Amino acid sequence: MIIMQTSSTFCAFLLLCLKYSVTSTTANFTITTLWNSTLITTHSPVQISLSSVTNRSDLIIEIDAPFFHDPAPAMTPPGPFPELWNYEVVEVFLLSSSTNHYIELEFSPHGHYIVLLLVDQRKLLKQLLPLPEYRATILSENRWVGRAYIPRAHLPGRIDRLNVFAIHGQDENRSYEALYPAPAGSAKPDFHRLELFQPFDFDQLLDPSEKDGASWQNHASRPIAFSIFLPILFLQVPFHRTVLF
Repeated sequence: MIIMQTSSTFCAFLLLCLKYSVTSTTANFTITTLWNSTLITTHSPVQISLSSVTNRSDLIIEIDAPFFHDPAPAMTPPGPFPELWNYEVVEVFLLSSSTNHYIELEFSPHGHYIVLLLVDQRKLLKQLLPLPEYRATILSENRWVGRAYIPRAHLPGRIDRLNVFAIHGQDENRSYEALYPAPAGSAKPDFHRLELFQPFDFDQLLDPSEKDGASWQNHASRPIAFSIFLPILFLQVPFHRTVLF
């Protein structure tokens, strides 16, 4: 009985180590499960690393992921692209649990990206914010890499939790993967379940910041001036657009 409990605890610890490791300057994450906790066995895992520039002010996100040959956005040059979640993407969510402010960053293998600022659960404040740099390269038939520079201005203050996701495939073959997944038996994928995000000591990468970055300013009194459809539908309420997935 004691041996079985020890073995189970060790396996859980080993799985956590496979998902998350930290060096002196970089935090590395590996997606090993689908959104519902099913282990991924059909392809190599998506890997994400977070690091900082030398002044510990801005964030670097690096992606090493399998390439599934999903169609790219048609007739669109690389850069900000709306509704990118409908394509092949890797997504990084960074949350401040003290304010429930979080940033959603999505990256495609074809050089497109989207940056969204949200508060509470699915309430959209801003979208299509520009990045100083995002470069993606398809290295082979089955692998791509990307590197994004995230300015401090886009980040909420006191980030202490995160989750990472990947989406690929089309129609009934659409696949949703999660670093920190929902329990087995959950009804449907929902990347905005903030209670599933796990703690992360963001101060090891960037100097601590108590305040949201400049991109968050004046959001409370300014309604969204454009339409956006996050999966699957949305409802508008005063000052914010509420997104339901």
